[in-house]
Amino acid sequence: MQISRIPPEMLVREGAWDPVILCGPMAGFLHQGGESSLGYWGGVVVDGTRTPESPVVGAVDVGFVELQLNADCLLPAPPANRFSLATGDVLVTKSPPIKAAWISPCVHHHRFDSTCYAVRNLTTAQGIWLAFCLNQFEYSFCLARRSVASAMPRINSSELYRFPVPELPVGFEMLADGVADCIDQRALSSMELLRLKLEVSERVHSLMPEIAVNAANDQAAEKRWWIRFGSAFLEDSLVPSHVKAGQFQQALRRTGGWCSIGGLLSIARGHGARLGRNASEYWSLRLSDVSNDLRVPLAVSKGYFGNRNVYGEPLEAGEVLHSLLATNPRTVFVQERPDETIFPTDHWVRLQFKETPGAWALVMQTEPIARQLKSMTTGAAQQFATPAAVEQLVLPPVPLPIRMSWDGRLRRWQKQRNELDNRWHDLVDRVYQLLRRTESKYGRWMTPFFRETVHGA
Repeated sequence: MQISRIPPEMLVREGAWDPVILCGPMAGFLHQGGESSLGYWGGVVVDGTRTPESPVVGAVDVGFVELQLNADCLLPAPPANRFSLATGDVLVTKSPPIKAAWISPCVHHHRFDSTCYAVRNLTTAQGIWLAFCLNQFEYSFCLARRSVASAMPRINSSELYRFPVPELPVGFEMLADGVADCIDQRALSSMELLRLKLEVSERVHSLMPEIAVNAANDQAAEKRWWIRFGSAFLEDSLVPSHVKAGQFQQALRRTGGWCSIGGLLSIARGHGARLGRNASEYWSLRLSDVSNDLRVPLAVSKGYFGNRNVYGEPLEAGEVLHSLLATNPRTVFVQERPDETIFPTDHWVRLQFKETPGAWALVMQTEPIARQLKSMTTGAAQQFATPAAVEQLVLPPVPLPIRMSWDGRLRRWQKQRNELDNRWHDLVDRVYQLLRRTESKYGRWMTPFFRETVHGA
């Protein structure tokens, strides 16, 4: 058992006898007091707005050192005020788990809500260093233990203002400039993909016939506990939501010229053989590994012995994967075969389109396709669809020149984004080399999630 001596002045300063704070790995760091803190740096902590506005950034948008952008970021920013983000701000969530993101030039002027603080008046090096520190488990956990005691713990701005910050490493300024530039480039890249997805969504909606739009927006029918269907819409399943999906698809076929997905596929691999119990360690692609950017991530999950939920054939170039979790749809376009052999789990359905697979992957992420699949879910929870349900989808008649344009833009975007990700991982690795040098003084820093996955730590 390790015994630590706690000085009296530390008890007074903490205001609590919390053994996690006073005797944990951060105890030596906290003993320094205010020698290095936001107050020492001259930083200012600003609370977010409590008035609902659009576009607005909140705690849900704060990722690892950078913001996770959504379609609202494409809207024009309102006139700047004290609740508007500025370049160089550090957006900090109020409630555990505490996260922080550095604000790049391309996302400034957007409002932030009352779930976050904005830390201002910091240099680029100070802001980047603070964002990395606040994303470390030991650091954020120790700060969270000082939160206001309530059912929903929240840190006070005064606690954040006086909480000690590790000293800036010597020569960190040049590295911080590279990190800031990479964050900005990644934000610009994310906005480029959002524009492409918005263009695809608008085009698909424009190809929906009016009768299908009216059927989908019939709120009166949604409120009734019964719905009357004609016999022409009855197929294999008599589940009301399945019959309604059939009615919606027939309206798309007859009046909009939408076609069955089966006619666009060269191979449907939704019922492939499994890897089996004899497989040793391998790389697998799970639903949780994939975000909304239609890419195979650079870091995927490890599989182990006895997993029978993995397909026996690895990912191949040109195939499209669509998730069977209809309540949270994900689509992946495999532009090139990954360097590592990766086996997808059977929560994906594997599709091989005859042409422009990247364009069809974008179409598969639109709302009319998600609506069809969600209406064909099965089970008590009504969350998952079957591969057979995916093979019943109908897709819009998008002209080939437009699909070729979308396909080429997505391919270029994925290539550029992978290059940015490699650069980002290298920069983060260099920052963590500096963080590890402070372990003896401040405690052990946790490795980022993507490096843990890549290196199998």
